[in-house]
Amino acid sequence: MNVSDRPSYKLLARMFPGEPERSVPAFDTIAAARLGERFAGLDEIDALILTQTEAAWPEDVNVLLKALRSGAPDLVDHFTEQAVVLYFSTPAVSRALTGKPVPLFPNRTVMDDIDYDLLEPVIANCGGLADAERS
Repeated sequence: MNVSDRPSYKLLARMFPGEPERSVPAFDTIAAARLGERFAGLDEIDALILTQTEAAWPEDVNVLLKALRSGAPDLVDHFTEQAVVLYFSTPAVSRALTGKPVPLFPNRTVMDDIDYDLLEPVIANCGGLADAERS
């Protein structure tokens, strides 16, 4: 089966539609090639989706996810977790959201060390008290 024909692919495209105005890519433009290699249990998820969408796909993707979760909570939770990891570990998504090509997940973003000497004038000016404490 072609990846883009899978019900799971359609679900993922609806879960991660992207935001063109912020240059956040949609799932179907970045991660389709990685779908088969990264997801365990795709056949089971596809069968479950087909069962839940026989009549029609719900407008709201969350309605479908709740229905799927009621039938196989562990499988759907694992699928959702894999989807989040796959999408947010894609450098194009990370770059659009943070300006850095480093994946958001599972890597942490390390911030530069703070020079606390820069805060001394603020602390001195406030008598060492926060605004709420001074009033």
